[in-house]
Amino acid sequence: MKRKSLFALMAAMLLLTTTMSGQNACKVLLSGISDSYTGSCKQGLADGKGEASGIDKYTGEFKKGLPDGYGTYIWQTGETYIGDWKMGMRDGKGEYISKLTGSDSVQAGIWKRDKYVGPKEVAVAYAIGYRNNIGRIACMKMGDERNYVKYKFSRSGEASSFVAITDLMLQGSSGIENISSNFTGFENVTFPFEGKVQFNAPSALNTGSLACELRITINEPGPWLITIYY
Repeated sequence: MKRKSLFALMAAMLLLTTTMSGQNACKVLLSGISDSYTGSCKQGLADGKGEASGIDKYTGEFKKGLPDGYGTYIWQTGETYIGDWKMGMRDGKGEYISKLTGSDSVQAGIWKRDKYVGPKEVAVAYAIGYRNNIGRIACMKMGDERNYVKYKFSRSGEASSFVAITDLMLQGSSGIENISSNFTGFENVTFPFEGKVQFNAPSALNTGSLACELRITINEPGPWLITIYY
C-alpha cells in the first residue's frame, strides 16, 4: 500500500515537473509580461488562452506569443485595458481605465495599432469636404509610426513643396504647423484631424491668378501625405 502511495506521489511530481518545464519553454514575446506564462502553447509560443506576467500582467487570448484576441492588461502603475488585441497591440473595441485625481477615468471606444481612434468605428479614412480650383487629391499613408499630415503640391507633373504658389495659408485642428523646405503641414497630430489649405496659383494658361482652397477631414491615425494637383 505504501509502495502504491509512493509511486502515485512520484508520478504526480513528475507530471508537475513536466508541466512546469513546458510552461517555461512556452515564450511570450511582449517584454512587459514575458517572465512567466501559464496556458495554451503552440510551437514554443503562447497561443490560445493564458496568463502572463512580468512587470505587468495580462490574462486573455494569445497568438504566436503575443496578446491577440480579447484580454485584460494591467500595467504596474495600475492602468488597465480590457478589450481587443492584435499582434501585441490594442486594436478594436476596448476600455482603458486610469486614475485621474483619485477616481477612475475611462476611455472607451476604438483602438488602432495601440492608439485611441475615437468613441466609435470610423466609416472612412478621410473625406474631402470642399475644394476650389484644385484638380485631384491623392491621400497616402506613409511607412512610419509618427502622426502627421504633410502636404505636397503638384503642377504640370512637377512635385514640390512650392511650385508657382503664393500666399500659402494652413489651418489644422491639432498639431504643430511646420512649413520648411522638406515638410509642409502639421506634426504631432491627433485624429480626427480637420485641415484647410489656401493658396494662390497661376491659371493653366498663365493668364491670371486663381484662389485655391482645400478642406479635408482625416479620421484614421497615421502619417499622411496629401498631394494637391492644381
